[in-house]
Amino acid sequence: MQKLQTKAEILINKEIAPGHFKMALCIEGFAGKARPGQFLHIRAGAGYEPLLRRPISVHRISDRQDIVELLYKVNGKGTQLMSRRSKGTFLDVIGPLGNGFKVPKGQSNFVLIAGGMGVAPLVALADRLATYRKKAITVIIGAKDAASVVCVKEFQEIGAKVIVVTEDGSRGDRGLATAMLEKIIGDFDIRKASLRAGPRSVSDVTIGDYAPEVGLYACGPMGMLASVAKIVKPYKIKTQGSFEERMGCGVGACFGCAIKTQRGYERVCKEGPVFDLADIVWD
Repeated sequence: MQKLQTKAEILINKEIAPGHFKMALCIEGFAGKARPGQFLHIRAGAGYEPLLRRPISVHRISDRQDIVELLYKVNGKGTQLMSRRSKGTFLDVIGPLGNGFKVPKGQSNFVLIAGGMGVAPLVALADRLATYRKKAITVIIGAKDAASVVCVKEFQEIGAKVIVVTEDGSRGDRGLATAMLEKIIGDFDIRKASLRAGPRSVSDVTIGDYAPEVGLYACGPMGMLASVAKIVKPYKIKTQGSFEERMGCGVGACFGCAIKTQRGYERVCKEGPVFDLADIVWD
């Protein structure tokens, strides 16, 4: 879809957890055409302060009402300004930008792993997977503590099995999301797993049951994505990761968000933010 620069009306902007906000925008002729994994580039204030826009992932997409939901965490001046914008006011937005997640044919069971605010685009992906594939979805949510865990209910309502991992153990298992992924893979030697068991209920599905049919999707900090790439490499699991990088222009002009891939440097805002993790050069 050709990207648009337009005014988006704020329908909802509320704090759902300490420092975490959910915003719903009405953008005429826009929402139903955005894809999971894409993002909006938003002018946070009413004027040009701050100068740079903020890239915010598409969190949920309405096909009928031109409504896009965003999930963001206040961690700087731009997001602080966004958190103060009220219902009925308008934001200047450009989007949808970037390339979103792809779902190759043959995949029927999906594992999504999120670190921190990495949950934001994965809810839109889970929505799409549940709607069009109607197969099993397992979600691993990693967070610093219980207060930082968001979107569990949203994933459960979609029909996904949700595993929560917190660094301090205040909710779910204690540790890192990547350690949980490693444990799941280790529990089931996917190279020997039966591929003919047939799908069971969502809550029973594990990655080991259907290895070649598994689509693994990750979003979170660079360190987490690097760990995921290392974990899955021996099993040759196709894994797409959505990168969170600071951006200048957001449209591929400034190269401020470039990362090193097997094809050379590529821009997170233009060629990404979703990449095959096997294509990334992890220095």
